[in-house]
Amino acid sequence: MRILFVTTNSEKLKEARLALAPYGHQVESVDFDFIEPTNGAIEMIAKEKLSQLRLRVPTDIPVIVDDSGIYFVAYEGFPGILTKRIFQQIGYKGIAKLLENEDRRAYFHGVIALMWQGKVRTFHGRMDGKIIEDIPHDLPSNLLYPFDPIFIPRGSKLTMGQLTEEERLSYSYRRKALDKLGKWLEEERHE
Repeated sequence: MRILFVTTNSEKLKEARLALAPYGHQVESVDFDFIEPTNGAIEMIAKEKLSQLRLRVPTDIPVIVDDSGIYFVAYEGFPGILTKRIFQQIGYKGIAKLLENEDRRAYFHGVIALMWQGKVRTFHGRMDGKIIEDIPHDLPSNLLYPFDPIFIPRGSKLTMGQLTEEERLSYSYRRKALDKLGKWLEEERHE
């Protein structure tokens, strides 16, 4: 089955293709300029993105969007949907200061939202771990995934940035959500 993934991020597209290929799906990317919501839960944001697409995509082809954020246990619900904006404002130096003498545990929560045949479904994934103690201030701030060099997933001794691609995918919250999507689509085909 052909699936449209509304993203310009080549790494997200690659991950979706790898996750959904075993289910027999081909994932293609499409571009769309969303008006990014700035409040609400991640699931609500993903659904809002889909509602912006409602009249612009065919209903017979599954369309997916994603939204995600990192959450610091020390600051309930933060930065969450504001992850990208907060990082752009304070960078690694600000993250280090924010977590100084605080609980370093954190988790990524992501949602894949699907619109197909007039229905909207969401699939969640989570990756628990922690932020490293000594965050170098000289890390490049323009990384595609800026938390990869400072986030250690639970069960690993290495940061996401130090893992092989295969290891990264085994921990990935997005991969977990995509697997749930793939299983759901498989069930729908057999009904």
